[in-house]
Amino acid sequence: MSVFTPYTIYKVAFPFLKPGYIIKISDKYYMVITARNNRPVVTLTGVQTKFDLDVGQSTPAGLECMAGELKKNRIVHIQFVGIDTDNKPTLYWGTEPLLSKDVEVTIDTTRAGVTNPIAIDRWSFDPSMRLLITQSADQNYYFEMMEYEVTPYEGVPDRPYLQIMANGQAIMVESPSTEKTLSRLTAARSKLK
Repeated sequence: MSVFTPYTIYKVAFPFLKPGYIIKISDKYYMVITARNNRPVVTLTGVQTKFDLDVGQSTPAGLECMAGELKKNRIVHIQFVGIDTDNKPTLYWGTEPLLSKDVEVTIDTTRAGVTNPIAIDRWSFDPSMRLLITQSADQNYYFEMMEYEVTPYEGVPDRPYLQIMANGQAIMVESPSTEKTLSRLTAARSKLK
């Protein structure tokens, strides 16, 4: 299959930020000025070990959209990926396995086929925040993602805003209690390191 056909409900599974929306990264705020829906197809040939989807290294030309870069005012939300050949690739977010904390879980066309892609749900605002792929044979990867063009936002915005964490996950901050939860999440993650 060569047509990416996600379920209709996928459109509401992840946030779609419109221009004017605020994103917080670390202690800085950014405002979305343009939102682009993107469905890149990445074709990798042969055996690959932690193939790096960072355009500055080994990514095929034209895939700059696969990682965000605040220096270029780009934040990327990789939402889903589907594959069309059952070669059981393994996905990583940076150097960590993506689908399990402890195990390098593979995907196949039953769990991540073109018509039933698997959720990635990772945000990238720096080239170091990217997917790595290990595969045993030729494979096509069909991505569903959003690319946001942003500009720095001065001051402290009203809620809601999206907080993107250093691990590529994000939380919608809609109330003071959500901000407290976010502080606890950050503290718990730092204790694990």
